[in-house]
Amino acid sequence: MEAVRDLDIVAPDGSLTALIGPSGCGKTTSLRILARLDTDFEGTIGLPPGARIGFVFQEPRLLPWRTVDQNVRLVLEGDKQPDLKTLFADLGLEEMGSRFPTELSLGLARRVSLARALAIEPDVLLLDEPFTSLDETTAQRLRHLVLTVWRRYRPTTLMVTHNVREAIQLAERIILLAPRPSRVVAEIVLDTPHDQRDEAYVEAKRTELVGRYPGLVA
Repeated sequence: MEAVRDLDIVAPDGSLTALIGPSGCGKTTSLRILARLDTDFEGTIGLPPGARIGFVFQEPRLLPWRTVDQNVRLVLEGDKQPDLKTLFADLGLEEMGSRFPTELSLGLARRVSLARALAIEPDVLLLDEPFTSLDETTAQRLRHLVLTVWRRYRPTTLMVTHNVREAIQLAERIILLAPRPSRVVAEIVLDTPHDQRDEAYVEAKRTELVGRYPGLVA
């Protein structure tokens, strides 16, 4: 079954872009193609030679028999074992390095997954619905955390989400995709600074998008 067709996305260097659209429209497939995890496609991927890609999956995918520190270091090459103290501190994991995944809440496990993706100092960071299954309070804390680490490390970030409010909170640009086979319907630029995107702004922008794209934005 064809998932995407004529999908053309350009993400500026160091930007944070959100992909939204109806369920099953090919958002996750697009990320997997970009990460070269799905090779059954025709087209081109325009990444700089040797670009490092960090991927945060919908589920944390941590090995239960390895500690937090060991799970994060799995992605590091051979003898290249940097000090992770600053990264762990940025993600609130300072005291978690020796713990095992079964000792972590889902929110903490997702932080570890993000740490693993950032440990390679990625040029491109792919986030596949990183806040799914979390209660709203935990999800909101993690959104602020993702925004903080993105500002610090500035990887070119592409985030898939079904939550329009989440996209408005975090992204500099929103790309709206059509139902399968996916194509770009619209690009929405959010030039309001993040610290000015209060509840009223987010709701007003969501209402505007629902009105402009009925059936595609909920």
